[in-house]
Amino acid sequence: MSADLPSWVSELARQYYAGRTALFLLYGNIHDLVWYEGKKYLLRDFLLEVAFRRRNLVLTYNRATGLGYRDAATQKDVEALAKLYFDRAVPPKAPTELLPFLHQYFHRRLAEGRRLALVIEFAEMLAPAVGSNLSTEERTSLLYFLRWAQDPLFLRSDITVILLAENLSELHPKLTANPHLSAIRVPYPDAGLRQAFITAWVQEKNLSLETKLTPAASTASLAGLTGGLTLVQVDKLLAEVAESETPWTEAQLLERKKMLVEAQAGGLVEFLSTHLTLDYVAGHHAAKAYLRSIAIALKAGHTAVIPMGFLITGPVGTGKTFLIRCFAGEIGIPMVQLKNFRSPWVGETEANLERILALLEALAPIAVVIDEADTQLGGRDREGDSGVSARVFGRLANFMSDPKNRGRILWFLLTARPDLLPVDFKRQGRAEEHIPLFAPTTPDEKREVVQALARRLGFPIEVTPETGWESLPDFSGAEWEAILTRARFLALTEGSQNPTWTHIQQVLEDFLPPTYPEEIAYMTYLAILECTRRSLLPFVYQGLSRSELFAKVEQLRTRLR
Repeated sequence: MSADLPSWVSELARQYYAGRTALFLLYGNIHDLVWYEGKKYLLRDFLLEVAFRRRNLVLTYNRATGLGYRDAATQKDVEALAKLYFDRAVPPKAPTELLPFLHQYFHRRLAEGRRLALVIEFAEMLAPAVGSNLSTEERTSLLYFLRWAQDPLFLRSDITVILLAENLSELHPKLTANPHLSAIRVPYPDAGLRQAFITAWVQEKNLSLETKLTPAASTASLAGLTGGLTLVQVDKLLAEVAESETPWTEAQLLERKKMLVEAQAGGLVEFLSTHLTLDYVAGHHAAKAYLRSIAIALKAGHTAVIPMGFLITGPVGTGKTFLIRCFAGEIGIPMVQLKNFRSPWVGETEANLERILALLEALAPIAVVIDEADTQLGGRDREGDSGVSARVFGRLANFMSDPKNRGRILWFLLTARPDLLPVDFKRQGRAEEHIPLFAPTTPDEKREVVQALARRLGFPIEVTPETGWESLPDFSGAEWEAILTRARFLALTEGSQNPTWTHIQQVLEDFLPPTYPEEIAYMTYLAILECTRRSLLPFVYQGLSRSELFAKVEQLRTRLR
């Protein structure tokens, strides 16, 4: 077998020669190009022209276009039997009529010792994951797929039926769970395959990377920069670079890659691009120091000591999202945020998750942020959604704890309510390090936060000995930002661009913070309890005993019900 064959083709051949099944499902990156012996193919064409080139009769089928044929001999042979079966040469498109005909056709030709293959595109349209509410066409399709998977004649003859579907979860569970079906994932292209593709593309187009990219890039470095892209996307990107009148910078290349990946993901992921670093985060000194140590270890390649994931928790307004966005600026690897992948349509939530996880594997090394994790992730016991949440929970939990992803895929779960996040996600081996964030409590912390926020808003704050930071309330960063914004508005009404401390004092006298102090206290105690390192806690909280904390949490939980 050729060493140039994609890994999924080798697996297909291995299982075919084992003789255990005649029905295969190819899923995953099935809409990409197949690169083989210096030539690019659509996947269907690769199966017809390369994988099944020694078969006598090779057919294709999808619900929209009906039967297709590799060559005129196959078409003539099928139409001859169709004329007897339907009294017309062209077989119908509808599965209810076509599949029984194909079944008879296969049995006749296999009895003659012929070698056959059938490639069925968009299999999820024929046997979708809609439970028991299948149409007559869908029931017929499912029935014949299951029948072909274990037909004795098929198993002892030379016939292969290939189903193509992008996501495993979009197919009916009776099909995917059948032991006679062999499901094989088509992965995203790895760095070696991308480099081979780029090298051949550059040679064919006589393209000079030295003149089209600045700084000049090799095919190896370009293969690294295009991680996570399909060959179709790499082909498109190279065409854009080739047609450009000016050289592309690495930043432009990465920005275009991000756009392509986000489009491929259908809006389910967003790259967190930022020019900020942890230097822009005021306060949270222990958390920043720890995250910087993680960044140093990552850049040094010490992936074996990197936690699988992190839980970032603390009361609302303490800057959890901003902290991680700033961390994205110095971590040395891309960072993406998972958007809401849940859908009201049957099977789509699982399909979305399947697409996301395949993309993350292709993009690795990468950091993944899930904001409001307690609402996004769900749990194993959630009711009323036909088991969708339990399946999503199990799939994501297994993926997060896969040892091969340590140091390659870092998870950041953000929530103010870690008590609502299932323990399975917070345990060691998943989001194993818990970093709590709190509102500034000491005078130095308050001064640092207020000055940093003022700089971000574009005006300086004059600090004098009379400022009185000691007596200021323990507001969160979000509340201080609201106060400074009001102070700026007040200054503008008086004809000044920049507020003074006098304006801030006027706002403080008028400011009424939201009336949920018990909720904030509850979130604070939860964050303290969740913390996995004593050094991450402010000094004021380090002396609290666990029993005291549990008692406070239980008391507040009872009051807030």
